[in-house]
Order: sequence, then structure tokens, then C-alpha cells
Amino acid sequence: MEVAKMLNMNKEGWDKSAERFFGRTALPEYGPFALSENDLNLFDDISDKRVLDIGCGSGHSLEYMANKGAKELWGLDLSTKQIETATHLLSN
Repeated sequence: MEVAKMLNMNKEGWDKSAERFFGRTALPEYGPFALSENDLNLFDDISDKRVLDIGCGSGHSLEYMANKGAKELWGLDLSTKQIETATHLLSN
């Protein structure tokens, strides 16, 4: 399958199912049965840092990083619906 077709299929899938995944597997969680960011401290101190979240989804990980003091947040996602959701979440 060609890359452009796969990317479009992925985007369409996330546009349709975004609400079902709202806030799931967002920082500080890494997923089921995994230690959390609070345990691992992979990010160290992110206060006053610029953050680029590739595949930002609903924006909950960006929200977490904002609450930890990141000064500039950037999020990229293939899904228009996810970007809209993240924009709304972070504007409140």
C-alpha cells in the first residue's frame, strides 16, 4: 500500500474515532501496566522549555506539560478532529 493512502486511511480513522480516545494514554500515563512519567521522570524539568508533541491527539499530554511549566507548546496530528479537540482543550 502506498504511503499517502496509508496516511489518509489513518487520518480518516482518527477523525471518526477521536471522541472514544479522548484523554486516554496521555501524560503522565504511558499506557496500561507501564510506569508513569511521575515514576520515570523521563522529561526531567520542562519548565520554560519549548515542546513539540508529534501525534498530539486530544492535547492532554500538552496540557500536562503546560501544567509542568513548559513555556511554548506545539502539537501536530494527522487528524483534523484531534487538532480541533486539542485546540479547544488548551484554550480553556
